[in-house]
Amino acid sequence: MPEKILLHKNNFAQYFYVLIVFFAITLLAGQFYITRQNFEQLLIWQILLHCFFVFFYFKKEYISIKQILVAGIVLRIGSAFIMPSLSDDIYRFIWDGQLITHSQNPLLTTPDNFLAAMPNTGVDYNYFSKLHGLINHPQFYTCYPPLMQFVFTVAAFIGAKSILASAIIIKLMVAFSDCIAIVFLLKILQHLKLNNKLVLLYALNPLVIIEGAGNAHFEVMQVALMLVSIYYILEKKLTVAALFWGLAVITKLLPLLLLPLIVRYLGLKKGFVFCVICLLLVAGSFLPFISIQSINTFSQSLNLYFQNFEFNASVYYLAREIGWWVKGYNFISFIGPLLMVIFLFVYAAIFFINRKIDEYSFFVLALIVLTLYYFFATTVHPWYIINLLPFALFSNKKYAFVWMGAAFLSYNAYSNIPFKENYWIITFEYAVVIGAICYSFKRGFLNKTSNIKN
Repeated sequence: MPEKILLHKNNFAQYFYVLIVFFAITLLAGQFYITRQNFEQLLIWQILLHCFFVFFYFKKEYISIKQILVAGIVLRIGSAFIMPSLSDDIYRFIWDGQLITHSQNPLLTTPDNFLAAMPNTGVDYNYFSKLHGLINHPQFYTCYPPLMQFVFTVAAFIGAKSILASAIIIKLMVAFSDCIAIVFLLKILQHLKLNNKLVLLYALNPLVIIEGAGNAHFEVMQVALMLVSIYYILEKKLTVAALFWGLAVITKLLPLLLLPLIVRYLGLKKGFVFCVICLLLVAGSFLPFISIQSINTFSQSLNLYFQNFEFNASVYYLAREIGWWVKGYNFISFIGPLLMVIFLFVYAAIFFINRKIDEYSFFVLALIVLTLYYFFATTVHPWYIINLLPFALFSNKKYAFVWMGAAFLSYNAYSNIPFKENYWIITFEYAVVIGAICYSFKRGFLNKTSNIKN
């Protein structure tokens, strides 16, 4: 019997190379040829990719860690050389970087205002005019924190006036950070004595690769920095951990939400020192951009997120319908902030109920807090869910991976002209997510379930 098992393992190890090549061709070709306007093609593409992905997961015992790591890294590097077809955010990234290389503060002007103030002749004007035409919402101020601005600046400096070169540099830096995320996911799984091959759920996750290295969304860089920090927290190297958590905050502000849980895990004294180091780094990184006007414009950008933008929401859409019924118009400027206030009250209850938590409880509570945050949010893009994935792995609550796949259905809205969401699809998405959540927590919220055999 052992010889048959070994033979099966060796055979599948050989088949894996063939399967991963087909997976890679499908993933890379789809990014190159399929646009977000063609939802039918997108859906078929994703179903095919997820069939490969699920098959790899259930056959992971026959795949080596080396194979998983090499495949994950190669797919990310390959994706970095394909211009995004599902998102146009990268053009705003390049714009911000170009402003900084031209000694301008991107927080102080909108693309519309900057272009209008330029002399309408010369190489610079032609370049900025072309780039301006590719940006979404050029009437709004930027809302990207300092570490992202640093990446944009490096790309603009090296890429000069080439949009393609600047885009590839940004995408390579995002891809590199995602490779670091894979390495530290593996290190943390080893530290926690969990099944190392669970790293496959992140390393070969098609949506993580597509939304990260493919579409240049910086959630993967933020996740990488959080994972480095968590690793050093587990290793009791708290100063280094605090610095990396601060870097995660200045990539995306979301990690600020989890600082109270870190205080609960480390204890009041150590947690306080951790927060001070983290926040000093954050404050220092903002200094080059700080002025009264830039504070106002940055806060305006954040307010727009809560009071103007809406996409693929859940609780908010239900509240909005009630608002329409009561007020007769979209009451987002009130409902958006109100839902965040409700979320903070719920979070406060979680914080005060759990006086002292162990590492497992930290992962579960972090997952719960981020899940609640997105349920109360007005905007939930598919790539946002990447933030949940590491905590889902460490706590064995894998509904986040279901949500990641289901959230892709929201791309249906881009296939409609004008842009329009299909609320039946959104209802189906969240019904699947809620079902997956219920299944994941069926044994209780903080009951530890071993990942060793999963």
